Amino acid sequence: MEKSKLTPDPIRDAPKGHGEGQSPGAVSIMPGRSTRDLRFVQYPMTFFILSYACSHASAYTACFWVNQGTIARTLNISQQAVSQHFNKLIAWGYIEKLRKEAPSRPYGKKGAIWRVVYDPRMSWEQVVANTPEPEKTVEQMAKEATKTIDLADRGPRGHLTKPRKQPVDKSAKPVDKSKTTQAPACKTASISDDEYKVQLVQTNKPQLVHNYYKELYDKEDIDEGLCRRMCAAYTRVVQERYGRAWTYDGRQMELAAELIRMGYTVETFTTDAQGVVRWLAKKNKQAPQSLQYFITRKLNDSKPKDAAAIVKHLGSKMRMT
Repeated sequence: MEKSKLTPDPIRDAPKGHGEGQSPGAVSIMPGRSTRDLRFVQYPMTFFILSYACSHASAYTACFWVNQGTIARTLNISQQAVSQHFNKLIAWGYIEKLRKEAPSRPYGKKGAIWRVVYDPRMSWEQVVANTPEPEKTVEQMAKEATKTIDLADRGPRGHLTKPRKQPVDKSAKPVDKSKTTQAPACKTASISDDEYKVQLVQTNKPQLVHNYYKELYDKEDIDEGLCRRMCAAYTRVVQERYGRAWTYDGRQMELAAELIRMGYTVETFTTDAQGVVRWLAKKNKQAPQSLQYFITRKLNDSKPKDAAAIVKHLGSKMRMT
């Protein structure tokens, strides 16, 4: 740090004529054992760099972030020389590297983090555990108290428990309730089969009529046991091919009833299902999980095909494997 010409500090500034730097703090605490270490007699610059690191060390954790490049520019020496002195201080147990430098770090300090080892008996974890929290100023305590009161006034979802009353605008005109427009009530009507034309939807869009299966099931009086036998037949087909059972419920029973209406018997459905499952297993695909697959397949087969569909079908059969 350079001297300030506007605000000179006789405590931190270097003596006049003997430097242009300024210490970061008023005092610098050195490890007591360093003043009796005779190795610094041979390497006085190493002792000077240790004092430079101690002047930047935190008063609570003894950490400092000043990098070697800054020290080299301040002392007018090479960075390689500073690195050699740092290595001596590490070997002698006066400083410790806590984190490596990382210029690509997305946030925070990108340089290395060091600490001055004042007590060689204590590890970094012990230093952190024994470090007291810094005393808070009056402004910080008042700010935390205000934040705590604000949180106490809020509910579990972050809303104020007692909403503030909005001032009433007395100049506004009263509303005439007799002229207030209201949405008309919904007109209820009886639902009949003729109104929705289920038979027309079943012909054109069969995927929309499956909610009516139970109603049609009751009307046509299809044997429930026959539907159960068809579902059991498909279970056996899947079990034989994939080694696992296919489970069915009331929904699949209604779909089985629809298959019976379309002309399937248990025998014809079993033959058709075996062919489909065999073809899917050959393609390394799973078996259909619903009988709706066979209903859609039956409806597509019964539709008349145009020229484009016939050409596409023949092309798929002539495709080389």
